[in-house]
Amino acid sequence: MMKEEFMNMKKLYHYTKFDTAIKILESHSLRFGRLHNMNDIHENDKLSYVDTTGTLINSFPSDVLDAIDCEMAKYRQISLTADDDKKGKLGFDLHQMWGLYAEKGKGVCLVFDKEILCKQIDDAVLHKTVLYDTSVESFNIATPNDSQGIQHDIQRQAEILFFQKRKEWEHEQEYRYIKRCPNLKKEEYLDYGKALKYIILNSAIEDADVNKFKKMVEDLNKYAENVPILLYGNGLLDYSLLDINKTEIIWNSSNGYDILIPEENCEIDV
Repeated sequence: MMKEEFMNMKKLYHYTKFDTAIKILESHSLRFGRLHNMNDIHENDKLSYVDTTGTLINSFPSDVLDAIDCEMAKYRQISLTADDDKKGKLGFDLHQMWGLYAEKGKGVCLVFDKEILCKQIDDAVLHKTVLYDTSVESFNIATPNDSQGIQHDIQRQAEILFFQKRKEWEHEQEYRYIKRCPNLKKEEYLDYGKALKYIILNSAIEDADVNKFKKMVEDLNKYAENVPILLYGNGLLDYSLLDINKTEIIWNSSNGYDILIPEENCEIDV
């Protein structure tokens, strides 16, 4: 049954606008985004670089800083959301993510099989769970006048640079893919293969405009044949995750996954 399949799968989620979701489905791929376009200002602005003596690199000539920034610009990322098993926070049940990245609940949450998706990447792509702390570390540049040395230092300290964020971002439960893309003018994509397993819509769409909701379901079915569409929302059993026909309860916030399936032909309002 769908409930058991969903529960047992290691999942990664991608929140996005509806129009962007259609583009993802059409291209069958996720785009590597540029770090300077991220919400976290520590990824928008220059990081605090220090040399091996602890001296801030902003005292170095501007051409050295430009060389560092040029190398950093080559790194791009795909941000996904994971389940937080320690806190019991499921990746689709994050209201901040629906609000910030999925058009205030009017967008889409794509659900990928983590194991399949990770097999789609090559060895050059770094990927892991982002760690959150009260401060963000600086990192050392050993040879600031050597472009190859700068590249080596960034790769050597990639975990500090790309997989640590300030604690105020921990609600994102981010799992990140990082790729070095030497051609700054070329867009880079990850073909997700057969990793897309579910598409989740928010009941806020249906509540606001039933006809628009039906049209969205039709469009999703057109571009993602055989991918089940689920419905997440607030209703009879607190927050619930149902199949699109509202005949199977996959999860609810009161009882997790362990809940009785409703009787046949019983429709649940969400």
